[in-house]
Amino acid sequence: MWGRKRPKQSHEETLAEARSSFAETLRVADESQAMVGRAFGAVDRMHREIEEMIGRGEGLPTKSVRARLAEQEALWDEFHRETVAYDDKRHPWRGRGVEDAELAQIAPYREYFVAYVESCVPVMEHLTELIGDLRELQASLTELSESLAPIRERTHAALAAAAHELAWAGPSAQGKFALEVRLNAVGDRLRELDAGLVDFSAGDSITAWYRDVETEIAEIRDAMPRSA
Repeated sequence: MWGRKRPKQSHEETLAEARSSFAETLRVADESQAMVGRAFGAVDRMHREIEEMIGRGEGLPTKSVRARLAEQEALWDEFHRETVAYDDKRHPWRGRGVEDAELAQIAPYREYFVAYVESCVPVMEHLTELIGDLRELQASLTELSESLAPIRERTHAALAAAAHELAWAGPSAQGKFALEVRLNAVGDRLRELDAGLVDFSAGDSITAWYRDVETEIAEIRDAMPRSA
């Protein structure tokens, strides 16, 4: 009836309820920790896949991509710290149940694991967003690699042809040395582009940079002295 007081729980009932609740908290915490670990594993795999795509001299923006990946290094440090802290708190409860645990033993651990589960929610949201960003980066790098391949091939062929033509020009050919300087500078620029070391601004097109180099090589070839 209304107003009737609820019977007071015995110590044994309170303890049994606390043990059951703590066991469930441990289960959820372990699942949360495994879920975060899998997400970090996915990020790690994608990092390695992206690293394998760049730095091969194929014109992909190695410098800017590595700088972007480096921004996420702090996440790894935090993940390792949290993993060590979690294992430290979880260790006393591995290989044993909670059936013989007392309230005084459960309370401080339960507080930590409840807070840990709650903290995993924003972490997973951030990691999910990060994985999406890395997938987009992989896709854009793949697309860029495919579009750069033919223009890189043309540009290198044009540079080799220009160097050959200039070598065959006589030492007394008018303007030869100035053209050699220009061609060497263009070659340095092309090597820098291939290595992905150029600092690009927002909106810059790597393909357009290669076309600029190709155009400059064509201009040098047009300016070469011709035999009569």
